[in-house]
Amino acid sequence: MALARCLDLCLDQPLLGSASTSRWLVLVDKPRPWPSKVQQGLNLPSEWQQRLDDWRDQKVPFTLLARHSQEGQVRCFGWERGKVSGLEEGPLWLVCTHGSRDACCGSLGPRLAQALRNSGESQVWEVSHIGGHRFAPTLWHLPSWRVYGRIDLHHPVCDLKTLRGNAAYAPRLQVMEAYLFQQRGSWPLWLEETPEGCRAYWPEPENWSFELSSIEHTGPLSCRDIGEGKLEPYLSWSVRRAAKNEQLSTP
Repeated sequence: MALARCLDLCLDQPLLGSASTSRWLVLVDKPRPWPSKVQQGLNLPSEWQQRLDDWRDQKVPFTLLARHSQEGQVRCFGWERGKVSGLEEGPLWLVCTHGSRDACCGSLGPRLAQALRNSGESQVWEVSHIGGHRFAPTLWHLPSWRVYGRIDLHHPVCDLKTLRGNAAYAPRLQVMEAYLFQQRGSWPLWLEETPEGCRAYWPEPENWSFELSSIEHTGPLSCRDIGEGKLEPYLSWSVRRAAKNEQLSTP
């Protein structure tokens, strides 16, 4: 009953544009059980704590996660113009299994991680909260840097139906990247925001202007919110208008 409730949560709400924006991803080995706010107890080395403080001061978007492991390492990945640093072997699948933060991820996340391993994926890491628990089970894929939700446990496929967005971008570019993929049949190498919209690199650059439509939803963040009658606002976006511009402007 609980599993069915998790799988049915927020099915009427679109996923696209819901990924949290991050240009850096830091993972600290810390075996479960994790507290709800696991970042407060990770005991980072001083040099890493200084680096995170510098990013906060410079307003550089990053994500700090715990990884279910006893290896005792700190790993860092970065995204820049479509290239991911720090990834020695790939692909890498980061599956949220943070049960103390959200019951849905605690129930569905380990099942998804095992399903990926059963399908032949060798690098599947169980990690703490990556956001969007209403879309459990969720995962973050490297090197694409894209976040997905509502993955089928019996046939774990990451596609446009399960795409939440590329975490390198703000929500509006997450939506536009998916639109461009639908138009071209391939992902742009990277996007840059411009006054009119964005510049897409394939690698040859293309300038695009676009407008988005937004829809406001209201729903629970997790299963426990259903019983409490707790609802939260949520916006989703779609491309209202998009056009390729022949003249390239400066980003």
